[in-house]
Amino acid sequence: MGQSNKAQRYEIEQFVKFISGERSKADVFSGTHFNMVVICLDDEYEITPQHEPHDVFFYVVSGKGIITAGEKQWPVQAGSMVFAPVGIRGASNVDNE
Repeated sequence: MGQSNKAQRYEIEQFVKFISGERSKADVFSGTHFNMVVICLDDEYEITPQHEPHDVFFYVVSGKGIITAGEKQWPVQAGSMVFAPVGIRGASNVDNE
């Protein structure tokens, strides 16, 4: 996971190796006020909605689901990206049928 005040380059492939079922979220970058994560919305994965003190940028690697930020909800799938500002947020899988 990166954390720096310097410009950096990231290869998304180094963060998506978790899709083996052991983990469904990986931090790409964690800063003072902003985080970036990749998530896999397969296998009934859920991040329970809760208050978070920093902005987060989600990149969905696989699966389909809903990302919640405050009172807004977005349907997402592999390749979707969502910016969620400070506040209540969560993510959950929807059946891939």
